[in-house]
Amino acid sequence: MMLLSLSQLQQIFGNIDIYLFDQLLKGRIQPGMKLLDAGCGAGRNVQYLLQAGVEVWGADASVEAIEKVQQMAAHIAPDLPKARFAVADLADLPYSDVTFDVVVCSAVLHFAADEAHFRKMLQEQWRVLKPGGMLFCRFSTTIGLEGKLQEVNKRKYLMPHGPVWFLADEALIREVIFTLNAELLEPLKTVLVEQERSMTTLVLRKK
Repeated sequence: MMLLSLSQLQQIFGNIDIYLFDQLLKGRIQPGMKLLDAGCGAGRNVQYLLQAGVEVWGADASVEAIEKVQQMAAHIAPDLPKARFAVADLADLPYSDVTFDVVVCSAVLHFAADEAHFRKMLQEQWRVLKPGGMLFCRFSTTIGLEGKLQEVNKRKYLMPHGPVWFLADEALIREVIFTLNAELLEPLKTVLVEQERSMTTLVLRKK
């Protein structure tokens, strides 16, 4: 068996979210699956998935980000329609119900305007997910930082590195899981980063 060099790993996988990579290793994302990267940015997670034969779609509120991911995708899959990547608010996704096998939302939900926007983004991602499909979300929360951040509005916190983010707590996350009638595929996992932010990974299956 031929081992990949470290330089080859970077060339193949790029800057893919390491926690999403964990889901690849567990076989939960397969070639031919229809996957939506909700809040795809410039395509951090799109690059490898396209090369791996996943049917990738992307949505982001940034026109500039969508232009970048379209350019990147054109190099990997020249015949892929530009329409696969759309400018859209994640609270109003331009896709039909039960369209995707997998929905990925990495480092986006903490940019919600408020709790209603946070819930709506999750509800929209759930709406477009097929029964049996996986929703993978990674976002900043208050878990592990309770009482250590300055709350400037309801669930809006001034982060040590400058911006104001919407941060869900564990109770809100658990309530959303219950409301969606979702199955947890993984325990909630939270990584504390230098006492500045905590990043929680939420992996759900739609019943």
